[in-house]
Amino acid sequence: MNTLPQLKDIFDKLRQGAYITHEQGTLHASLAESYEDYKAYFEPLGLNLMRHPRDFFYFHTETAEGTPPAASLAPMAVFCFILIEAAANEGRPVEEYLLTERFTVAGLPHLKSDRYKAHMRAVEVDDEGDLRKLIKSMVTKGWAEYFNDDSFRFLRPFHRLFDKCQEISTAAEQESREVLPSFGQPIDPEMN
Repeated sequence: MNTLPQLKDIFDKLRQGAYITHEQGTLHASLAESYEDYKAYFEPLGLNLMRHPRDFFYFHTETAEGTPPAASLAPMAVFCFILIEAAANEGRPVEEYLLTERFTVAGLPHLKSDRYKAHMRAVEVDDEGDLRKLIKSMVTKGWAEYFNDDSFRFLRPFHRLFDKCQEISTAAEQESREVLPSFGQPIDPEMN
């Protein structure tokens, strides 16, 4: 089993909290061809190798090196929620828009309305410079690619954050439906 191709390079990349995507060429090809073998190799080390349905690989463990604390994910989640809401408000197909477009920092909706600005300030993002830092932190996590013209695009691993945001949004919608009384229901006079 220790004849797995590129084992050291794959391990080094994944243990830092990075993702292995198609962009990593031969590393991705090796994992794709022998996923079960690599998974079995890493399990005794307490590392759970995951293959996302969007065809990228990562370690999922509670103690993996490079796993960001939840607090550092909050600004990214707020950033993502704003993009999702803005795209939905414009009638765009959200997933396709987020995962196929190339965005400019100046064109982002995050600092264009008082409401969005307030959300961003709550996670200590006050201006375009802070937005750039946030985007570049997503680059270091392998979620985005940043270009010299001050634009960026999301990469396949961004699906993890996107999926989590959708899951939270769906749960919140469900919870609000359960909590709010239906319109048109008679009001119980004893509740007043």
